Amino acid sequence: MGVRYLVTGATGALGSAVVERLLESNPDDQIRVFVRSKRRFRERFPSLRVEIVRGNVLTPLNVRRAVRNVDVVFHCINVPLTNYYHTLESARLLVAAIGDADTHVVYPGNTWVFAVRESLTEAPPISPDTPIDPPSRVARIKAEAEEMLFRAPFPATVVHLPDFYGPGVTNDLARPLFERPIADTNVLFPAPVDVPHEFVFIEDAARALISVADSFREDSSRWVEADRRFTVGTEPTTVSAFAQKVYDMVGTNGRVRGLPTWLLRSGALFSDRIEVLSEIIHVFTHDTTMNGNAIRERDGFEPQIDYETGIDRTVAWFEGAR
Repeated sequence: MGVRYLVTGATGALGSAVVERLLESNPDDQIRVFVRSKRRFRERFPSLRVEIVRGNVLTPLNVRRAVRNVDVVFHCINVPLTNYYHTLESARLLVAAIGDADTHVVYPGNTWVFAVRESLTEAPPISPDTPIDPPSRVARIKAEAEEMLFRAPFPATVVHLPDFYGPGVTNDLARPLFERPIADTNVLFPAPVDVPHEFVFIEDAARALISVADSFREDSSRWVEADRRFTVGTEPTTVSAFAQKVYDMVGTNGRVRGLPTWLLRSGALFSDRIEVLSEIIHVFTHDTTMNGNAIRERDGFEPQIDYETGIDRTVAWFEGAR
């Protein structure tokens, strides 16, 4: 019998990318998704191979129904920053619903939660051993959700991903890096644009999650404390260099300017959305590049999509969506 998978947040960019990769795998595997809208999911995935559970991740009965009899949960819900406290509640309900079942939870992490490196030469790239020391309220919520999963009686793995981009990724920081070059206008970014940074193509992000799940299922006896966290490294770049690749790809000219962070903080006084955005902007003001050695050596994962290929595919998606 194949593996029984559950993907939460399956209509979001990362969740749908995970579903897409799973549909390419063993046909004996069973794929279940937990979504709020069946219609929206079926528009993208008409395959009857996918079982749909409709509900809300904040409703206990819905969550219990979704996790019943599954081997692996990819917990890919995407909570808006303005309601980010729901992330913690969704983790709590997931832990309660799974209980002591032998279910492996794979949770996408990010770089928000790590201790900030004040100097570019102060420390090596972020690794699974880097201290967790979230510098903001939103980052602390993310770290608390991860810790809640680790304290659960079932095995849980957090895969820390760089900022992702690709078809379907439309967050407030990634979207302008494509929309403005396509429109032949300047990029105004709310942080320094020359600090080392990494981006990961959305399909590679999904592959990273699946590689961890596959490795665990093949030999769970090898799972040790060190396998609770993995970091995914790609190719270090900067926001400026990344956006310039987009300009080059679409054949337009524009400048990439970083706005002073005090301007964002000033805006936070008048907008809840800007306020929460200011709480994660430290990942652009400091070096958050990561070391991917552990996930490569343990699970055989390496990113497959370089920036040129990923940007080309993302530009095509944005142009088709206009």
